[in-house]
Amino acid sequence: MFIYFLSQKYESLLKKNMKTKEINGILILGASGLIGRYTFDHLKKQGKKVIGTFYKNKNPELIYFDVVKSPINELPIKGLELAIICSAISKIDECKKDVGYSQQVNVENLKRSIYQLSEKNIVPVFISSAAVFDGVLGGYKEDNIRNPINIYGKQKLEVEDFILKNFEKYLIVRIEKVFGIRKGEGLFADWILKYKNKEKIFCADDEVFSPTYVGDVAQGLGKLIEKGMEGVFHITPQNYCNRYELAINFFDYLKIKDARIVKCSLDDFNFLDKRSKNSHLDGSRFIKETGLRFTPLEECYEYIKKQI
Repeated sequence: MFIYFLSQKYESLLKKNMKTKEINGILILGASGLIGRYTFDHLKKQGKKVIGTFYKNKNPELIYFDVVKSPINELPIKGLELAIICSAISKIDECKKDVGYSQQVNVENLKRSIYQLSEKNIVPVFISSAAVFDGVLGGYKEDNIRNPINIYGKQKLEVEDFILKNFEKYLIVRIEKVFGIRKGEGLFADWILKYKNKEKIFCADDEVFSPTYVGDVAQGLGKLIEKGMEGVFHITPQNYCNRYELAINFFDYLKIKDARIVKCSLDDFNFLDKRSKNSHLDGSRFIKETGLRFTPLEECYEYIKKQI
């Protein structure tokens, strides 16, 4: 089976500015989520002027913003240059369970917000997903044919197409299995919690992905912004594995021998919507352009180990 590439029209959108430039101000919609929070903190540490919003997870550093009801003009966006769009309902089954509401949040009102930002000459930086691909072959490059198999992926695709059609300057950043290293921050935190509760940890050996530390995503976004890059990029390391292999590797490193890891297939789960079995992305273009060193999993394990 072959992966077909997009036309010259799509390829022409993979362009960049060569000079590093100073950004006057950045808005992060959804700065209370995992990616938004790490990115907000990273850019602040770099000395950037950053304004972030929250919806459910209240934070005194952030401004309340409801992407469905709130107009962009309520935010102090004067003088800002970029808007990083992290706001989303990102759980696949939640998107399927209430398609109407998730379409409002993930597509319709997001497009409205992006358009309103463009009227202020604010460039969109859209956080997209590996879910725009079908997950059959894996190793997807930025210009491979997009063919989502679930509602969430189709919603991400719709916003990507809106940006590609209507904007000359933009960044679209695709990510896949992102995790943090603190309590409640995704994959490894979930496994530790299940281990402590003596629960079975079901891991599909036919689900292949590239686990990506969220701190690297934040740093990668910072590098792309600093370099004035435009177009589509995959922020992901080059290594990949299946979920079962990852669980074995993780608990072996922690020297935990009694974790109840159960090998299974994705087909064994009763998901509401389809899942990609081979979603890993090719991040070589991003690595070449930025030189980012992705954090080895063992370094992340070591930090997690200290918190157990």
